[in-house]
Formats: sequence, C-alpha cells, structure tokens
Amino acid sequence: MNAHVKVWGVKAGDISPLIYGHFIEHLGRCIYGGVFDEDSPLSDARGFRRDVLEAVKKIKCPILRWPGGNFASAYHWEDGVGPKEARPQLLNYIWGGIESNRFGTDEFIEYCREIGAEPYIAVSLGTGTLDEALHWLEYCNLDTPTKYATMRKKLGHPEPYRVTYWGIGNEVYGPWQVGHCSAQEYAEKLRQFATFMKYLDPSIKIIAVGADDPDWDLTVLRHAGKVIDFISIHQYHGSEDYYETVAAAYYVEERLKLLASLIKSTRMEHVKIAFDEWNIWYQVDPEKEAQEKGVVYLEEPYALKDALFAAGIFCVLHRLSDVVGMANLAQMVNALGMIKTQKNALVLTPIYHVFDLFVNHTGSVRLGHEVYTEYYAIRAKSFLGGRSSFALEHVPYFDVSTTYDVARNVLAIAMVNFHKEESCEVVLDLSDLPAAKEATLFALTGDIYAENDFVHPNRVVPVSSRVPLSPSFSLPPHALWIVEIPLEKKIL
Repeated sequence: MNAHVKVWGVKAGDISPLIYGHFIEHLGRCIYGGVFDEDSPLSDARGFRRDVLEAVKKIKCPILRWPGGNFASAYHWEDGVGPKEARPQLLNYIWGGIESNRFGTDEFIEYCREIGAEPYIAVSLGTGTLDEALHWLEYCNLDTPTKYATMRKKLGHPEPYRVTYWGIGNEVYGPWQVGHCSAQEYAEKLRQFATFMKYLDPSIKIIAVGADDPDWDLTVLRHAGKVIDFISIHQYHGSEDYYETVAAAYYVEERLKLLASLIKSTRMEHVKIAFDEWNIWYQVDPEKEAQEKGVVYLEEPYALKDALFAAGIFCVLHRLSDVVGMANLAQMVNALGMIKTQKNALVLTPIYHVFDLFVNHTGSVRLGHEVYTEYYAIRAKSFLGGRSSFALEHVPYFDVSTTYDVARNVLAIAMVNFHKEESCEVVLDLSDLPAAKEATLFALTGDIYAENDFVHPNRVVPVSSRVPLSPSFSLPPHALWIVEIPLEKKIL
C-alpha cells in the first residue's frame, strides 16, 4: 500500500484545544472510586486520586463536562453543596446504586482548577426547572448580595467560579431520558433557559442538545439558534471487527459535516459543534448490567484497535477545526474510561496514550496538505454491539494531520495506517519548508487486540526515538506515528 503526502507551510485553520476535552458522570465508578475516592490510600486530603490527577494533568485536560449525561437530567445541585455529612443520600435511579452527593459543585470546580480545565456544567431539563438553573448559575458566577451567591460565600468560596460553559439538558430527544420531549418543545425550553441565563451572566456560552437528526437539529437552530453558542452531537461506535471499528471515525466525519451544513443553511455560523460525547462502546450492555448487578458500571476493555479509532477521530477533528469547537471523550475514568483504577493501582488504556500523543506532540495550527492513498468500502454494524449500521464507499487505509506548534517552531505530522496487514509506503514532500535533518518519532503499535490491564499495564504504550528525516519510509500496519520535525526558521 502507498501514500503520498505533500505539506505546505500555509495556515489552514486553528485547532481549538477544547477538542481534547473529557467528561465525568455519576455513573458506576467514574467519580466515586475513580476521580474521587475518600477511602483510597492514593487519594489526597480532598479525596482526589493523586494518580488520576497526575495522569489527567499530563494530557492537559482543557474542559471537563459534569454531572452528566443521563444523570444530569435528574440531578438537583443543592443536594451536592454544604457540609458533606449533611448532604442527602439518594437513590441513583438513572444508573442504579446510592448517590452520596459527596462530590458536588464545589468539589467539581476545585477538581477543574487542580487539573487546569474549564468547567462545563449540564443543567437538568428533566426534573429541574428554569429557577433551579438560574440559582445554580447565580451560585457559580455572581458576586451579588443575593441568596445563592451569598450561600457560596458562606460555604467558603468568596470569589465567583465564573463557569463559562453551560449545557441545557442532555439527549432529551430519546425516550431513555428523564425529560424526553419533542424538538419543538425542547427548542422553546432552550430559548427560555438560554435567554434568562445570559441575562444573568452575558459572558456564558450555551450548549444546545443536538440529536444527530436533521429534523431535530434544524428545529433547534431555527427556533433558538440566536441565543446558543454550540449544538451537540453524540457518537458511540465499536465492533469486534477491526475494520468496522476504525472505519467508524469516517462515519463520524460524515455526521459532523452534515451538522455543519445544517448550521450553515440556517445562517447560524456563530454556532459551533460540541462533540461532547464520543467513544468506543461495544461489549457492555447497560440494561443487562442493571438487571444482573443493580448498578451500571460500563467498564469497557480497550485495545489498540480502539486507540486507532480515537486517532482517526482526532484527524477528523483537526480537518473540521473551523466548525468543531469542543469535544469530550465519554468518559474519563472507569465507566467507558480511558483510565482504569483499583484501590491501589491505575492503568492507562491505549486510548489514553492517543490523547497523550495528540495533546503533547501536535500543534494548534492546521497546515495545508494533500494526501493520496488507497481506499476501501465497508458496510458495518456499530453502536452498542450492532444496533445501528452505516455504509461508506471511500474509507482511507491511511490518514494524516499536519500541524504547526508555533511556540516550539515544530512541524508535527500525525499518520495512521489502518490497514490490518500491510505496511504503508509513505512519500513525504515538505516542499520548501525549512526542515531539520533529524526528527523525533512517537509510535503506537502492537497487536490489534492487545489491551493494558492491571497484570500487564504496558502492553500498548508509545515508543519514541530520534530518526533521520527521510523523504520516504514504511509505516507499519495498524499503527499510529507522530513525527515532530524541528524547523530552522519560523514559517508563520
């Protein structure tokens, strides 16, 4: 298999750091036993797992969504503030088990400050009300002598939290959701929530629920587009079949392009896409788990093939940087998590390592390039073990993203060979770019179905090396490479 890549030193767009965002929900062991574990010897005095903090800081989490997800639709924020011993224990009737409310708004904000992330709060559109959302916004953002701002101050937080990102509901298009409603009903509620919340704090950004359904999304954009800043889309994929899994990244690209075209058709170009839930989810059935255990955990195993899907997603997000302003992997720890924990141990999955490579070894400026490669067609079953399907005629075996790190004056070329068996013979044309003669190569490869677990935590890990810069090279099958090339002078 062959590929030809030609790179120009011309800016094609800016890549928002928010595309590397994450998501935590009161689901299984994501929060309790994951990011927050008061009983673990590895936790600090606040209950935050130090090893998880270290791992998340390494990948510079830019934005963190909370408290859900489905959980948000039945969450009442006042249950999670004040002295922890006085907070009510409640049934988590969304995901099963008991909700202790020991991790609430103040803990979430402190966690975001600790990891350097922007907080993104999803308000309830199920059992919640407009008043409740406005009170939550007042508690977080206002410095007034009013009830909820004063409550925050009395609880030891004199300065406003200044939370910028607020989601209005979650997946209310679906009958599984508390607060399920029609597109017209949602659009009117959204318009009211956004209008009055922005009246209290004009600086906030509002994320609307998108359904990956043109009729729903058009209704929302036409009725409430002027008062929102983002519209969301959620995508979960995964199959035991290798090609079905990796090809799903390009199905995602088609869905993102469709949503972008709807935004353009309604002349709401100020609205960006929030791809605020995405991941591989293919083995664990939440309905079966709830019946068998009474609690949904969703602790999916992740292999190299799932990491290559994630690499494909980042190539897609780089290409669509003009329209996608945010993305959030669902989720961060344990439940569909890229990080796995036990009481005394932590494992980083191959998906985590893809975040590490793209966050720390690609740039924020997208460069122009051309790529020629080979394609295949696929008809795939995906999403929760085959409950939906997609067909694509032109799926590339090879994908690439070319970016520039202005601060370090480094050209970064991320390349993925999706071919299961064949190496890709790549010809690289850097045109007139002032490239140094030596580069740093970061490679993630191995057995397609290899996983990292608590017995073998390092089966799939990146390997770096110094290499001479060559105009042609052989990229192994089922592999991600990122090549950092120092430049001898600034290009932008």
